[in-house]
Amino acid sequence: MSAQNKSSQPATPSIFPVIKRYGSPYALVNPGSKANNVLSIVESVVHAPLPVGYREIDDIVRAHESNPRHAAALARARQRLATHVEDMSQKPTVASLRMKAGLSQARVAELLGNSQSSYSLIESGRRADILHSTFEKLIVIFQVSRDKLADALNNTQEKT
Repeated sequence: MSAQNKSSQPATPSIFPVIKRYGSPYALVNPGSKANNVLSIVESVVHAPLPVGYREIDDIVRAHESNPRHAAALARARQRLATHVEDMSQKPTVASLRMKAGLSQARVAELLGNSQSSYSLIESGRRADILHSTFEKLIVIFQVSRDKLADALNNTQEKT
């Protein structure tokens, strides 16, 4: 019985911690105390290991984008997809502007100086209030007018 099945293999912790906030019981007794209002607990997310022969999709895309020929093909594919998405909805969204520019979320986040997960919140409509500097950077990145980006942000918000 020395062989382990796949479900009993040790899982690897994620590099991204999950932060959960819980109210402190002390806050109920003394609500004015700022030091004890919230307890922050940082936990590691555990992911099951990839089966042998499999790779993370982000690693595959990153490898393809490092090759100029493959990167150009991915950009063209994103542009075709954006045209199809806009044709179906008749309204541009932040995602369709990004795809029209031929960029990945990771690349836009890099150009913004932000994390991919943070940019993802903008694109999904879960972050409605973006900074003016971010708005201006997106105009340059997507090569669109302020009105077009504002419309896309509004259309993205309507979908959520």
